[in-house]
Amino acid sequence: MKLRVLAILLVSVLALGAPVTAAYALTSKDIEKELMCQCGCTMVVDVCDCETANQIRAKITEMMNQGQSKDQIVGYFVRQYGEKMLSSPPKKGFNLVVWVVPFAAVAAGGTGLFFILRAWARKGRRGEGGEAVTSVEPVSVAESEEYRGRLEAELKRFKEEGSA
Repeated sequence: MKLRVLAILLVSVLALGAPVTAAYALTSKDIEKELMCQCGCTMVVDVCDCETANQIRAKITEMMNQGQSKDQIVGYFVRQYGEKMLSSPPKKGFNLVVWVVPFAAVAAGGTGLFFILRAWARKGRRGEGGEAVTSVEPVSVAESEEYRGRLEAELKRFKEEGSA
């Protein structure tokens, strides 16, 4: 019984990991999206409408008609123009830093923000001297009248000076 379950699990994992190239037909647009135009416009070939982009499109179509794969076609343009031809850096070598650093920076910033907010929240629950605030003392009637008088004086002064 265990062997049968293990076999079914193994077949399921292999089936999920199987390439789906049979259902996916390669088009020139798929390749154009991975290549940058070399006319100086800094646009992807898929979007650019200049003569250079048209020449690149024609070469892609020609190579596809010869039966070359996506990797072969992209490799040809990289050999011709260098890695600047790629719309995104390859995920290997030093270029891996370009892919990893932004996510690491967001994670580090989020972690730092978590600890800062937690410290502020803890500090907010404490009084001025660092002791925990357990109760709030009511304001006496005399203090309340004093604050009310100060407020009315400020409002009167504000109205006399104007809001501008």
